[in-house]
Amino acid sequence: MLLNGPVNRMAIVGTIHVTCPACGANGDAKLVQSINARNEAETKRELLAGALNVYTCACGRRTQLEANVLYHDPDAPLFVRACPDAAELDAALAQFTAAGASGTLRVVRTLNALIEKVKLVDAGLEDWAIELDKVLLLSTLGELDQPLWFERVDHDAGHLHWVLAARGGHAPQPLASPLAGYDQLVQRAASRPSPTERVIDRAWAIRAAELLVAAAN
Repeated sequence: MLLNGPVNRMAIVGTIHVTCPACGANGDAKLVQSINARNEAETKRELLAGALNVYTCACGRRTQLEANVLYHDPDAPLFVRACPDAAELDAALAQFTAAGASGTLRVVRTLNALIEKVKLVDAGLEDWAIELDKVLLLSTLGELDQPLWFERVDHDAGHLHWVLAARGGHAPQPLASPLAGYDQLVQRAASRPSPTERVIDRAWAIRAAELLVAAAN
């Protein structure tokens, strides 16, 4: 269990044995499973840089290690847990309640999704409105099944900046959308998730968007 109390004060770090998927060589890799943003600033920087839990083989292949990772920012306050195994999702949700955690509580399936939640909180943005904005943007592009990641917000220019994931041999594509669209979504109180909602993702946003359309009709 990663969540042992309302505040995890230090990173939980271990070592695992890894077989390189490219060359088959074996090696050891550092695996971080719990981060406290207040006390582990360098670990947070590694996370946001995409360097956390990455094994680099002597052959040059870099492999993202799949693991449960708990991120806690007591100043936000924010708890996000990356839970790659769907079978453990219910247990991950229950642990928040058992530990007495409070604030914004989220469970995601990938480390990239965890990174995005951290970026959004640091930018002062609501993740549920961002997920809705993603669905609307991707729908206009005809790319609803493609991963789209929040990159940054430019308040001066009034833009949200995104990265559309690489696909079909194409490189990742930078995109921008009006910040005003996000602001309009935030004003829709009916779209705001309940305080007990823990999984705010693409599936949640599609359901929420369908309800918005139904209400408009």
